Amino acid sequence: MGFRKVAVSASAAIVLAMAFALVGCGSGQHEVIDQGQDCSSCHSGSKQVYDDVAPSSAVQSNGSVLVRTSAEQVLVCKPIFVSQDGSKFVPEQASSVKVVDGSAQLELSEGTWALCTNGKDVKAQLVTVSPDASGPADVEL
Repeated sequence: MGFRKVAVSASAAIVLAMAFALVGCGSGQHEVIDQGQDCSSCHSGSKQVYDDVAPSSAVQSNGSVLVRTSAEQVLVCKPIFVSQDGSKFVPEQASSVKVVDGSAQLELSEGTWALCTNGKDVKAQLVTVSPDASGPADVEL
């Protein structure tokens, strides 16, 4: 019976390690999820989410944003904040914009958005659009 317990424990450890290695479940930026999708495939139970978040890392814009990137497209996402200070969020894709010659011009409505590129590593930048912003924003992803 001792061998069987060791084999079962080793199998459980391997499954756990694989679960933590899933894209978006590590310490980096969470993977982009489709609209209406939840991320229960890599998280057990539900996470606390925060609605009224004013992240200090967000770039301010009047709605016009120029994104420079080597990616093929920019994903426009609504951030689902999982930390009260806005430092951690799950980007839920709302739309995408094709990148031409290394840049994409976006017009965003009022609110906070996460602009992302999706690849081996997710790159993201929060942008808060407000009529009080001084002008357009430049973002590098």
